Amino acid sequence: MKSASELYASLTKEHTELTKKIIKIEKFMKTDDYAGLEAKEKRLLIIQQNIMFAYADVLLQRIDEIKERL
Repeated sequence: MKSASELYASLTKEHTELTKKIIKIEKFMKTDDYAGLEAKEKRLLIIQQNIMFAYADVLLQRIDEIKERL
């Protein structure tokens, strides 16, 4: 079992990596390649982005909980 500080570091790293992926999707959504996608594919990317935002939020909540134990 990971210590609180190890879990904090792991979750922080995961959040950073997820944030980079969110930024990558946001940048892609501003390109001509995105504009050229079919409507269904655009909807799926928007859904993916929304789920990633929710996931990032949960990670931040977990990080905050762990911070209180450190």
